[in-house]
Amino acid sequence: MSSVKDYSEECGRCLHCARPGCRAACPIGNDIPQFLQAVRAAEWERAADIIGHPFGEVCGYICPHEKQCQGGCVLARRDSAVRMGWVESAFFAAHPYAVRRRSDLAAGYRVAVVGGGVSGLTFAASMYSQGADVTVFERNKLLSTLSMIPSFRLPTEALDRILRQITDKFTIVRQNVDSELLCRLHEQFDMVYLATGTTELYRLNVTGEQYAVSYPHFLNGTCSLEGKSVTVVGGGNTAMDCARYAVRRGASATVVYRRQRQDMPAFDKEIDAAQSEGVKFVCNVTPVALRMEHGKTVVTLAQTVSEGRGKLIVTDNTSELLCDTVVTALGASADGSLTQTATALGISMGGDVAGGKIVATAVADGLKAARTISKSNR
Repeated sequence: MSSVKDYSEECGRCLHCARPGCRAACPIGNDIPQFLQAVRAAEWERAADIIGHPFGEVCGYICPHEKQCQGGCVLARRDSAVRMGWVESAFFAAHPYAVRRRSDLAAGYRVAVVGGGVSGLTFAASMYSQGADVTVFERNKLLSTLSMIPSFRLPTEALDRILRQITDKFTIVRQNVDSELLCRLHEQFDMVYLATGTTELYRLNVTGEQYAVSYPHFLNGTCSLEGKSVTVVGGGNTAMDCARYAVRRGASATVVYRRQRQDMPAFDKEIDAAQSEGVKFVCNVTPVALRMEHGKTVVTLAQTVSEGRGKLIVTDNTSELLCDTVVTALGASADGSLTQTATALGISMGGDVAGGKIVATAVADGLKAARTISKSNR
């Protein structure tokens, strides 16, 4: 764990610019110079309150800082930006944000939060802090998506610290929410916030797809990988997680992606980390068939060609890749029936279900929705 001296030295490098580029580049709009100043002064509670949500440690670990706060730092021009991500993760590991009553702006307000992920729990925590009575509806465990991120990228202890702060503050209902229930919640509560994330996994839609495993199944640790070869289909952060996880479990890993490497949606730092750990990349190919031969999975890959406006042509030029396990990490979409119902009822949505892609935007959505309520109650 980092010491106060470590914090002070790094925070002291902040120039406190008149127009902080770090704050402008932060999707949440965090007042980063003030946070660094408070940390340096050992004003722990004030520092946590400046960030103002429970997910500071998570953001510190997994945000693409080089494109956000650190990328906006004026010192980045000299390749020496203040290491905001490191400060944030280290600080909140030692001083978790306290979810507590801070005002009565929303006292007597009954709030239903559908989805116990980052955006839903950010909104829940903010509404609770304003005095609201909060009920969270979640069919799985809280923070289930974050819990699938391997511990080498997001330590399990970070989620444990967050859950300790929130689980006794809200009523948690273990229930799957469909459109009918969403309508009832809209009638029964003063406000409903939909943050169910993306739950419908994208499929390969090729012959032999049954021989592949989905990334949630792969990352749950039940596959034996020692000495095996793993092929991961996809180019996002989850694909990098799967590949790096495979390497750590004693397997060799290859990522196949339909476009060029520079087109991968994964953060640059995650791609670089995967490559440095021995993950191989095969780009401009897409699986068109899978089959089993002598206990191995044979993946037929077709060459792809990019044309104008993002159009992708799958050619007849094919090759084969032999491996033990194929993992699909193609992403997921939101439940269309829920989003349509929410739109029709005027229910606020946030996080992945509203088109967000990263933790910071999920947090920002939750905070924005909570501010809207607090303003209307003044």
